[in-house]
Amino acid sequence: MVKVNDMKVNEIFYSIQGEGQQSGMPAWFIRFSGCNLDCSFCDSKYAKKGTSISAHKLVNDLEYEEECNNIKCNNIILTGGEPCIQKDLLKLIKMFGKRKFYVETNGTIYKQELIGYATFIVSPKLQYLNPKYIEALRKWSTHGSFKFVIGSKKDFNQAVDLCKKLNKFDDVYFMPMGTNEKVLKNKMLSIAEWIKELGWGQLTMRMQIYLWGLKRKT
Repeated sequence: MVKVNDMKVNEIFYSIQGEGQQSGMPAWFIRFSGCNLDCSFCDSKYAKKGTSISAHKLVNDLEYEEECNNIKCNNIILTGGEPCIQKDLLKLIKMFGKRKFYVETNGTIYKQELIGYATFIVSPKLQYLNPKYIEALRKWSTHGSFKFVIGSKKDFNQAVDLCKKLNKFDDVYFMPMGTNEKVLKNKMLSIAEWIKELGWGQLTMRMQIYLWGLKRKT
């Protein structure tokens, strides 16, 4: 049996992807615990804590939930926290067999070995940008979509400047910052006008907030 390091996991659940390129897609979510950043607007700070479990148990637990609930879905989203701080992520992916994997990452840690094994949703955190981070994002830029959390016109302009620096104009999503419908709608209206003026990029909503609010495991 291949040795695989334990994984630090916060929760496992089945839901609908509410953001970005895969919005509306059913998927299993594996939320890893721990992150190398500490964003003020993070709505999953509870993911700082989790349980250390073996990769084999993680696979078995998900498959058990599938069987018990008669769920037939091959999509698995690895989220966090920051999935890329977990060791042996590729080994875990291979253990699941024929599945479609998506990795949600802040893009600070480039994982060359994962290329070809997953679709990547990269969410650059603008307040942490520095030359090393930008170089990592440059490597990620050809391997997945970028999703920016936008709280102001300043954020939008900074995101646009980064995309220009990286020559990244395809699969770029701008998402409003917020955790209630009213705030999100007002910001979406503003972002929509900015995108119209810009001429590229796409607006994405936070569908899960409209459907379930801030309820966990949604």
